[in-house]
Amino acid sequence: MKMLKSFGQLAVFAALLVMSGVAPVSAEDLWTVSNVQVDATGTSPSTAKDAAMGQGRQIAWTQLFRRMTPANEWARQPQLASNELELLVKSFDVANERHSSTRYLATVTFRFNPITVRSALRKTGVQYSESIAKPVLVIPLIANAWVPDSAWSQAWSATARVGSLVPIVVPVGDVAEMQLLSGAAGATDWATMKSLADRYNAGAILVANASRTAGGLEVSLTQIKPEGRSQRGASYASQAKEDDLSLSTRAATTIADSVQEDWKRSTSVDYGAQTSLMANVAFSSLGEWVGIKKDLDSVRLIQNILVDELNLQGARLRFDYVGRVEQLQTALAQENLFLTPDANGTYILSRSAGAAPSPAPAAVP
Repeated sequence: MKMLKSFGQLAVFAALLVMSGVAPVSAEDLWTVSNVQVDATGTSPSTAKDAAMGQGRQIAWTQLFRRMTPANEWARQPQLASNELELLVKSFDVANERHSSTRYLATVTFRFNPITVRSALRKTGVQYSESIAKPVLVIPLIANAWVPDSAWSQAWSATARVGSLVPIVVPVGDVAEMQLLSGAAGATDWATMKSLADRYNAGAILVANASRTAGGLEVSLTQIKPEGRSQRGASYASQAKEDDLSLSTRAATTIADSVQEDWKRSTSVDYGAQTSLMANVAFSSLGEWVGIKKDLDSVRLIQNILVDELNLQGARLRFDYVGRVEQLQTALAQENLFLTPDANGTYILSRSAGAAPSPAPAAVP
C-alpha cells in the first residue's frame, strides 16, 4: 500500500477503514418467511406442536429456496432432515396459536440464518442469487387512468412485498404525484418519470395498464428504464367463480413473479467459483471513500476486498468475486457504483454510470 503523507492522515484512514467495514443493515427481509400456516396432530400437545413446527420449517425452507433461485434450479433443492432444518432457522415468532390435547394450529414467521443457509446451498452447488435490485415502481392503471381504489390497484398493493430480490412498490398517490400518475400511460422516457422514480429509489418503472373484457383482463405492460422503453401485452382469462379482485390478484402475482424470475436468472451464480480483478477507484473526499467502501461491503458477489493502494485521491482495489463480470457490474449498479474498463482495459470504479450496463430487474413478461 502507498504510504500516506503523515501519521495523522494514516490514523484518519485507519479509522475510516474500520468504520466503513461495518456491514450496512440490508435486506434482512430476504431471510424472513412470514405467514406460514401450520396445522398438525399428535399424541400430546407437545408432539402436535413439534410436528406443526417441523411442517412449518419445511414450508418456509421451500419458500426461501424458491425466493433465491430460478425455477430451473428448484428440482435441486436440498432435502434436509428435521434436525438439519432446525440449524437453518435463527428464530421464529408465533401468532394465532390454537391447540387442543392432540392438535396444534398457528401462523409462524421464520427468520433464517444466512450463514447456515449459504452453507447448505453451496454444498449442493446450486446456483442462487443474493443480489438485491433497486425497487421496481409499478403504476397500475385502469384504461389509462390512475384509479387507486380499483381492484387492479388493490391487487398490486397486496402484491407489493418485501423479502424478495426485486422489491416491488406502488405509488402512494399523494398530491405531489398526481400529475405524473395521470400521465403515466403516455410516458415516453425515463426523464419524464425520473422524479417519481427517485421518490422510491426505483431502478425501473412498470406501467401496468389494465382493461376488463368479457373474457377476463387485458394488460399492457410498459417498462421504462434509464436506457429505454419497451412494451408488451398480456391476457388473463377469468376462471370459475373468480371476481375482479381475485382475477386482478392472479394477474398481478403472475407479472410480479416473472419480474423476480428474470432477475434471478440473470444474477444467480455458483458461489463455489471465485474470480479476481483489479480496479482503480477515484474519490474527492474521505467521506466519499467511506460511502464507496460501505456500498462495496453490501454487494454479496464480492467475497473479499484487498486495498492494494490508498491515498487521499483514490485507491486501487482487488476484488475476489463470484459470477461473471457482467453480473458483478449489475450488482454494483444497484448500489450506484459503476465498474467500467477504460481504453487500456483497466477497470475503473466510480459513481458515474459512464458506459456501465444498467440494471434490468423488471423485464416485461
